[in-house]
Amino acid sequence: MPHVISVVQSKGGTGKTTVTMFLATAMQKKGYKVAVLDSDPQQSAMRWSSASGEPLPFPTLPAPSPSELSEGLHRAKKADFVLIDTPPGNEKIIDAAVSAASLVLVPTGVSPMEMDRTQITLDALAKTTTPVAVVLTNVDRREKLADTVHAELVGDETMALADVVIPTRATTRKAFGTVPDLNEPWKALATELCSAFED
Repeated sequence: MPHVISVVQSKGGTGKTTVTMFLATAMQKKGYKVAVLDSDPQQSAMRWSSASGEPLPFPTLPAPSPSELSEGLHRAKKADFVLIDTPPGNEKIIDAAVSAASLVLVPTGVSPMEMDRTQITLDALAKTTTPVAVVLTNVDRREKLADTVHAELVGDETMALADVVIPTRATTRKAFGTVPDLNEPWKALATELCSAFED
């Protein structure tokens, strides 16, 4: 059975699809068999795949309802890792994705608004028995705010904080519809997450 990573965030526009597609690419390049399930009704991952000028190195399957998610997981049962791109605010599909997950990954920036929404997400996940990890994304490391947020999250015992921080990059923001061009932070994040399943 594959390891399932559900990418969850109650706020839209936090880069869930970007995280999903970059991580899937990085894991595939590490030699793992990967599949992506797109549970967002907007089908951002599916549109990313369709817009790509060359085939992505992993299948991307639509799964915009709990029943379709279950079917997609069955179809991807031979993968090593399945990443689920979830929508904001759709409790039924988010609950299904969290229930299916080996790990829930919560991407967030470090602005006060983003952290407020992230805390709402973490509060909603508080009762799950599935491990939860937060990854800081689109971060300008020159800002002291990033260090402040990092220090606050380290003290939260309800989740883990990824060691790797994804910096803001123009190439990442422009990656939609392409096979992601991986830089070192994405490779390092994939290594960190894959290693967590080897312990």
